[in-house]
Amino acid sequence: MVEPARPCMGEEDKEPARIMAVIAASMVPSARCASAQPTGVTGYEVTSIGVLEGHRSSSAKGVDELGRVACFSQQFNGQSVGTVWINGRSIAVPPPPGGTYADVFGISPSSGVLVGITSVNGRTTAAAWRIGVGATPLESLPGSQTYCYARSANDTGWMVGRCDFASRSALWPRLDPPIDLGSLGNQFGDEGANDINAHAEIVGRSFNARRITRPYLWRNGQMIDIGVDPPGQAEVAYGINNLSEVVGPESDPFRWHDGQMTELPRFRSYLCTARAINNFSLIVGEENMDDRCRNGYEHAVAWEDAGQGYVEYDLNDFIQQYSDVTLRQADNVNDAGQMAAFGEYDDGRERGFLVTPYFFEMSDPVPGRAGTMNTITITGLATNQRVHLVWGTRDGAQKIHGGCAGGTLLIRDPQALPAVRANANGVATITVSLPPAARGRTVRLQAVAPIECQISRTVTWTFE
Repeated sequence: MVEPARPCMGEEDKEPARIMAVIAASMVPSARCASAQPTGVTGYEVTSIGVLEGHRSSSAKGVDELGRVACFSQQFNGQSVGTVWINGRSIAVPPPPGGTYADVFGISPSSGVLVGITSVNGRTTAAAWRIGVGATPLESLPGSQTYCYARSANDTGWMVGRCDFASRSALWPRLDPPIDLGSLGNQFGDEGANDINAHAEIVGRSFNARRITRPYLWRNGQMIDIGVDPPGQAEVAYGINNLSEVVGPESDPFRWHDGQMTELPRFRSYLCTARAINNFSLIVGEENMDDRCRNGYEHAVAWEDAGQGYVEYDLNDFIQQYSDVTLRQADNVNDAGQMAAFGEYDDGRERGFLVTPYFFEMSDPVPGRAGTMNTITITGLATNQRVHLVWGTRDGAQKIHGGCAGGTLLIRDPQALPAVRANANGVATITVSLPPAARGRTVRLQAVAPIECQISRTVTWTFE
């Protein structure tokens, strides 16, 4: 369902005719309550993206299919610095030559394009970065001189955001001049484009003729109000997937598809936001938990189509092994179900997190000593399911190989042992002989079923 990566950022134009027609037409609470169980998911692994040296906090804004996270790190003076988290390391995104500022708001699904905002000769403007390549400032809409930003990109290199001239949503087809997406009937324009899918369909928020902000879908050069009645209700569309499913807003979360608006369930709160949806219709966002059990603060939540309608679950109910972390907001989700989230530790440290689903459990090594045989047990597998044990010494996010189209391991440069199969009870046992030289060595262990693209939780172990 995900469109293959294509050349972008100035490479040869191979855009399909259908998309080219669009341009032509457009000129912590310690007590946690139970919520719904995600289908097939045993729990979630939480990986902190950390902060740059000398900074106080970070936040994760987007995640691609390789587990790379678009984020920012905030200094103690409040100034933020755009970063990208790659395989266990946060790397600052550079401003263009002569620039003094760069921040990142999003990342394309798999082509390695980051988008955000930067400074050029004292002017703040939208920018794009290829991972490993410097910043490319984007042109502003005519008459817009002081402020533009890019918020989302697809794999063709198309980017969307907002420019201050008449407060207009902008589309940048690769590095070409931007296109004004228009408005829903008001000269005051809109509040910007939030997301773009592989078909160049765009969602955001625009003023209608009554100067009320409404959620829009832009396709084939036309901006369409997709809000519920009455039209006097202010709303916003945040995310769209390649199936043209749209989600939003900031109060009554919804999923829109083919003209049908579905209200998403929520806990007993007054504020709930659906921010992103992947190509398997998994929706993520946050909700202000106003009941005593959840302690009256925002919690990161997800909605899943259970076959008979959507169900909601609190992500914090499935990270019990990280009891000192509370996930506050989930901003983005990839097709493997990995989420870019913001949360905090019990001591007040605020961090961005990569949140990864796992599907089966793995025991610690027994007896956990070097110089002898160690046994590791994996449970929750299907009968005869094939699984590998992988290991490494550092954390990260690395693509699963062996036929898996998506998903990542949480080990940098992993090494794999030969595969074993689960018995009739869904249990696999792996026995490993460790030499005495392994004593005192700390390793990360994880089980992976590459055909099903499923992983276990990771185990970090120091051998005696």
